Amino acid sequence: MRALSAKFGGGWVVLKGQHTLIGRAEGEVFVNPTGNPALGQGGSGDLLAGYLAGLLAQPLLREDIGRTIRYAAWQHGAAADELAAQAPNWVVEDLAKRIGGVLAVSSE
Repeated sequence: MRALSAKFGGGWVVLKGQHTLIGRAEGEVFVNPTGNPALGQGGSGDLLAGYLAGLLAQPLLREDIGRTIRYAAWQHGAAADELAAQAPNWVVEDLAKRIGGVLAVSSE
């Protein structure tokens, strides 16, 4: 992760998996505690990338990019965990709908 970040100018790297890794060339590497193996299905990484792009398009959320990335990864994984607890055979479209529910709960 550090080498990849350094190769591309020290930017943030997100390695999506059951427990997504977030880091850059220097500093801490964060392990997202939320998520499950179902995040390995096609399209879930695309969903996270699009969600991150939307968040980072907002000027206030660019003030602490690392925090915004960690929060988005947490929401992504938490939504997947909620889905896994309710239905074992969910699809990425279900995940996209669920992230909004996680937003509402986490903003209280």
